[in-house]
Amino acid sequence: MAARTLIIGLDGADRRFIDRLIAEGALPHFKALKERSATFEFENDPGQGNVQFWTSAAIGENPAHHGHYFYMQFDPDSYAIISEPHFHLPEVVPFWKQLDAEGYRGAVVDWYEMPVTPLTHGEVIHRWFAEEPLTKTVFHPETLGELAARYAESDPIAEGYASRPRRSAAERQEFLDRVFSRIDIKESFFNDHLRDKDYDFYIACLSEAHNVGHYYMDVEDDRHGLHDATLAAEIGKPLRECYRRIDNVLGAVISAAGDEANVFLLGGPGMEEFISANGAIDEIIRRVDVGYEAPLTTADAAKETYHSLIPASLRGHLRPFAQWGRRLLARNAYRDRRFFAVPHNDNAGAVRINLKGREKFGTVAPGNEYQSVIEEIREGVSSFINPATGRSIVKRIVDTSKEFDGPYRDMLPDVFIEWDRTDTHGDFRTLVSELFGEVTVAQHARSGDHSPFGFLWAPPSFSETAISRPRDVAAPMLAAVRTAAPRNMQNR
Repeated sequence: MAARTLIIGLDGADRRFIDRLIAEGALPHFKALKERSATFEFENDPGQGNVQFWTSAAIGENPAHHGHYFYMQFDPDSYAIISEPHFHLPEVVPFWKQLDAEGYRGAVVDWYEMPVTPLTHGEVIHRWFAEEPLTKTVFHPETLGELAARYAESDPIAEGYASRPRRSAAERQEFLDRVFSRIDIKESFFNDHLRDKDYDFYIACLSEAHNVGHYYMDVEDDRHGLHDATLAAEIGKPLRECYRRIDNVLGAVISAAGDEANVFLLGGPGMEEFISANGAIDEIIRRVDVGYEAPLTTADAAKETYHSLIPASLRGHLRPFAQWGRRLLARNAYRDRRFFAVPHNDNAGAVRINLKGREKFGTVAPGNEYQSVIEEIREGVSSFINPATGRSIVKRIVDTSKEFDGPYRDMLPDVFIEWDRTDTHGDFRTLVSELFGEVTVAQHARSGDHSPFGFLWAPPSFSETAISRPRDVAAPMLAAVRTAAPRNMQNR
């Protein structure tokens, strides 16, 4: 059996790295698909990460139309930072739900971070082997869970990478082997699942390029500021091996879909060296708001005490509890502030303004005062320099009110601060401002982070399509499926 349209999603896939491996002859299935496709390179929306990338691609709209910018969101009523799946996103309609309503039969497996949307005529697996492994997998229909269990009873990396230190070559290799086993399991599942029925469209997604890119960039790239040649000699080239295995999946699913299938490959946002000031963003924003000499907040004081008492070897295990406690303490402090940092992807800091009429205890008036506060944030954060380069740490300040328009813009932070990663290796360490003094950036377990770039390979008939942002990719996928009427319902 077959699929009329096959859509392959690769979270964290990097076009530049893929092109390099294709040129070396290491990815024959990527090479064959690219040669017969219309290819597009595009940039993510300003200040955004991979959560927004995949949600915008699914619904064909900018983030102000869905409000889904990160896997943690700010609640303006309680001032709490709420983790998925405990916050509720606006009702949005992904392109596959539109197709389902028109009678098309499809399957969607692990589209990254998209709210679960059951299909009337099809099947959905959400977070089976997706990037966030600690959340519950959802199967629609539930019998899909029984099928998936034949391939793997549980996620090989269910405990995540950062839950315990992985420093030695043996420890890092062991986790890497688990990641590779996930790819192999999905290859078997996709191959069998696609051949089992006839589909109008089939969406197969993998997140392992994301996993390996975040935690093994320092091993892969000898130009990385944290590169350890001895460790690399023992482990080898983890990203190269990851893409080689994904190449096998690509060949298997394209073969299973059939020779007549329209094939799309959506990848991104890509990966590059981890350079971020998010480890100091709370303190930077606090100083810009209340001044350099202001005492630490209760939450920040608790964080300092925690780090002085708890060894680093234990913090990975306790991290979820520590974050929960610190956010609980921060809620009260936020109410009296004019603005404060909120969690976001490490390519950019995110700042929420305590706006009257929007936040329950708002302190900043809309209009001129609001805009003057944004300028204050812009000037204050831009005053911090990286002593290693002598340049500002800021690449761009994104004013959400001017960049995005849509019904759910107020769910987004008011300001995104893109960090300048140019010619900076080994991450920011100590940052200095003549106005606000010196801050130290807390170190992170990751050595790689998302770049702003994505790519789409589409059937040649879409060569004239304009693709400049993630939201542009939904339309050609819809059009490809709609080239034929839905399959006869009685034959399903």
